[in-house]
Amino acid sequence: MGIEKMHPPKYWEMRAEEFRAKSDNCEHRQVKESLRKIANTYDGLARRAKLIRTVQAAAE
Repeated sequence: MGIEKMHPPKYWEMRAEEFRAKSDNCEHRQVKESLRKIANTYDGLARRAKLIRTVQAAAE
């Protein structure tokens, strides 16, 4: 997959924020923890997307 088809880091950051907000509003502990894990995964995707874009820019 080329960088032009990849979601930008901001997309993943917004998804992480969305799932953190859902987690904050959740009453069930297990669901809350699952939503937090998903948010952390999205944070990781945002970091990777930033790294890929940085490497791509350096290669150009």
